[in-house]
Amino acid sequence: MKLQTQSSIYLSSFSLVVFVLIGIVLYSLLRKLSNDELDAILREEQEEILNNPGLLTSANQTGAPFFNRLIAKGISKYPGNQEVFYDSTNITKEPGKESAIRCLKFYKIIHKQPVEFVLFKSKLPSEQLVKQIIISISIIAILFLLGIFLLNKFAFQRIWKDFYNTIQDLKNYGPKQKALRLPGSRINEFRTLNEEIEKMTRRVSDTYDNLNKFTSHTTHEIQTPLAVIRLKSELLMQTSNLNEEQLLLIQSIGDNSRHLSQLNRSLALLFKIDHHHYSSTGVYLPSPGIYRQLDNLAELIELKELKLTTNLPPAVTVPMDPTLGDMLVYNLVKNAIVHNLQGGVLEINLQPGVLKVVNSGPELLHPADYYFSEFIKGRDSKGLGLGLALVRKIADVSGLSVKYTFNSFFHQFEVHWSEKNINSL
Repeated sequence: MKLQTQSSIYLSSFSLVVFVLIGIVLYSLLRKLSNDELDAILREEQEEILNNPGLLTSANQTGAPFFNRLIAKGISKYPGNQEVFYDSTNITKEPGKESAIRCLKFYKIIHKQPVEFVLFKSKLPSEQLVKQIIISISIIAILFLLGIFLLNKFAFQRIWKDFYNTIQDLKNYGPKQKALRLPGSRINEFRTLNEEIEKMTRRVSDTYDNLNKFTSHTTHEIQTPLAVIRLKSELLMQTSNLNEEQLLLIQSIGDNSRHLSQLNRSLALLFKIDHHHYSSTGVYLPSPGIYRQLDNLAELIELKELKLTTNLPPAVTVPMDPTLGDMLVYNLVKNAIVHNLQGGVLEINLQPGVLKVVNSGPELLHPADYYFSEFIKGRDSKGLGLGLALVRKIADVSGLSVKYTFNSFFHQFEVHWSEKNINSL
């Protein structure tokens, strides 16, 4: 929810509660004032009646001054000089309709006979006044809330314009860019925020540049001595008069140098993927890419005597960087070959929106996510343990998803991408 919407809800809710409370208090106050005014009128009329005993004897008679608002009724027992004000209803001349009245009940002894008198007066004028006032307050409250909403909407956009501009600049910012240069703001808090963001992006940019230079230089500088070690070890292997133990030592040096060279390249690749050195857009053709990797790994497939089955329609495309696509396919196919059984099955099936790689093999010792971590190897593995980690990393940065399932000695890796991004040749 946007900040503007959230603040509008809070402000409107608070204002609504305040208006409701004010309305309740005002309604109660107006009713009390109205009742007090009616009580005062009834009291004056009561005094007039009591001061004129003749009116008492003529109550309920046509022509009496209070004929239409005074009711007299004989009672058996005189309760004393009690007086009671209360609200009641009176049947109007229109059938089925009632009106609110204010009543005053009092008692008097007439000719030694106790009589109950009820003097009443209509509350309609005062009730109408109260209703009109409440309606007026309600209209004012609605207009006030509407005004708050409109004011908050347009004033918010103006006040927070600098903040949203900063957010947009941050969305467009990447580590390859230089430090952000944000415009000033007339609001102190936003101006301070922009200054701190500029300092932060400057540190990020400097750190990125230094790390990028360090990684590039380290990768380059390490590859050179490793290449010399491999070359020297190969030349030394060709030297005559070497016994078996010396040959094994030289071979171990060569194997470890190649392992270290591969590790160096893989770590540099992970760094580049993490720091978005590759394009986030592009179109990759997986069919020719898979065939290329199968050709490159043909000797390994023959060595393990795998039964290879492929279904690779050439028209299927994947929305991703082609270089990353080749890396993903290579690691998936190589993983399926290396961890396959001798004489096992290798199936590669490509469809719009999904790539499936199936290989035979024993059940995993750990959950699948364990093997997608960096430097995690399977049983009897001689690799670096980065293959599936690279697959997951490439899928994440390319907006793809990777799914693994195991069923009856068959491991299946599925790479999914959105159908709406599929382009046909």
